[in-house]
Amino acid sequence: MHKLHLHKCSVISLNVRGLRDAANRRSIFTYLKHQEAHFYFLQETFSKVSDEGVWRNEWRGEIYFSYGTSHSKGFCILINRAVKEKVTFTSIDADGRIILINLTYNALKSSFCNIYALNDHTQQVSFIQELKCLLIDKSEITTLIGGSDWNCTLSKKDSKGGSP
Repeated sequence: MHKLHLHKCSVISLNVRGLRDAANRRSIFTYLKHQEAHFYFLQETFSKVSDEGVWRNEWRGEIYFSYGTSHSKGFCILINRAVKEKVTFTSIDADGRIILINLTYNALKSSFCNIYALNDHTQQVSFIQELKCLLIDKSEITTLIGGSDWNCTLSKKDSKGGSP
């Protein structure tokens, strides 16, 4: 978990490894609410369209989804209900790997981007190109905050350990 404070803005990015189990989801949501951040980037939620209503009701704030399956992918941006600013722009890419939202926060036009990169290294370069174009064309690049699961290693040494 990473927590960043920037101009009175607190952000948490967390790989939750599944929120479909109600007890796990309540536990994570309770933990996040106690952190009192403004924005939360969650990866590997394993969310489906049918989960959206229940999750919104339990979170009681804004949620922007990118769906996966019941056993993989999925991520979202949660906004603390204390944040009253309205989102002015939303973009979710066709492959469900990037969520970008723009809003004015603390009198600054700001962008928040959550990224769930591909596992397949042969497709990562084109993914990064698509991300670059989206961020340059649609985000407030000088006030951009991101959270991500890049799903890549820089060398074989970086990928040792864990599950194969």
